[in-house]
Amino acid sequence: MPEGVVTGISHDTRTLQPGNLYVAIRGENFDGHAFVADAFAKGAAGALVCDDFNWTANPLLTVPDTVKGLQDLARGYRKKWTGTVVGITGSVGKTTVKEMCADVLSIDGATHRTSGNYNNHIGLPLTMLSMPRTNRYGVFEIGMNRPGEIGALAYLLQPKIGIVTDIGNAHRERFHSLEAIAREKMKLVERVPGSGTVILDRDSPWYAMMRAHTCARVRTVSLEGIADYVGRKVSDGVMNVNGHNYAMPQPGEHVMRNALRAIALGLELQLAPAEIADGLRNFKAPSMRWQESEIAGVQFINDAYNANPLSMRASLRTFARLPGGHHRWAVVGGMRELGAIADEEHLALGEFIDHLDLDGVVAVGELGRQIVCRNTKHFYHCADPAEAASILKDQLSAGDRVLLKASRGERLELVLKHFTEN
Repeated sequence: MPEGVVTGISHDTRTLQPGNLYVAIRGENFDGHAFVADAFAKGAAGALVCDDFNWTANPLLTVPDTVKGLQDLARGYRKKWTGTVVGITGSVGKTTVKEMCADVLSIDGATHRTSGNYNNHIGLPLTMLSMPRTNRYGVFEIGMNRPGEIGALAYLLQPKIGIVTDIGNAHRERFHSLEAIAREKMKLVERVPGSGTVILDRDSPWYAMMRAHTCARVRTVSLEGIADYVGRKVSDGVMNVNGHNYAMPQPGEHVMRNALRAIALGLELQLAPAEIADGLRNFKAPSMRWQESEIAGVQFINDAYNANPLSMRASLRTFARLPGGHHRWAVVGGMRELGAIADEEHLALGEFIDHLDLDGVVAVGELGRQIVCRNTKHFYHCADPAEAASILKDQLSAGDRVLLKASRGERLELVLKHFTEN
């Protein structure tokens, strides 16, 4: 391949730009090699393909496995970076913390961040390869859905700073216990070098285990406890950290805890409190994460990007405590990938909801059928989002509030569509 012609990396011909190197990936339901001709027609400078692929018309890089080849490219490119690299993992809050950290660090210099949910064995190397090598900071989210992934991705990224968010029963169907999930997340802190820093939650039940498995410098955060960086609620929407006040971009204790990690990162990197506050003010929640809208005078909060027992409780608790408004209704759906504990967790969620001051609950779908509320004033189960919207229309009036919360596959955002249409 001629030197100097590759201007980027792409594994999707729909978004490929002229000059990109096209990476042909074989998946369960598709084979990217089928689109090599399309990639070159759109101006690809070359293609990374498996060595059994027969093509002679254009420049190719051939390897036994294109996913490994992509990762090898990212690993080599990583060595050329000059900036500080931050890796973030956890069960809940990863994307929010990533965005908050990147917004804070952007005040101090050029900052690259994970785009969307590009946090897996394909998305991470693609994100790494799109980072300008001279950026001052890189903030990367590391996700997983099966054992062994965090360690491999952390090895690829080689972060100088590691942050672990809250840990809960996410992807539990592939892990035999909550401790197994925590140990998988721990692989990030094991990878941070002795010259690096790990930011851990002093309030977490997994704190001692995490601390014992890192050679890096450990800095701690806590809400109302004892730590290097302590967050204390001043008023609704304001948190004080080590003597300085910061406005919170969203309500809820879980948001304060997420913001505390970003504040700690900024302070560790010598940013002034005023600069950090400016960065937090720039934060915009990713789509379907506490996304507020109004339809016919009813306020909807769409927090249905994803859900597990920990995030479900945090969202519902925050919603129930919101000041003002008339009636509060929650539309909830199933929490996926819980495996053998699914029945238990959905039943427990119903009991949790019964202790909240909600006016009504609509449980949607087959998994939602396991969420049973016995003490909530109005409780319904329905088959799909369209039926949920119909129930809400019969019950709501201007000034009421509705929370949507479920795993992404339940598609609760369609409640908004159906509520608008009819």
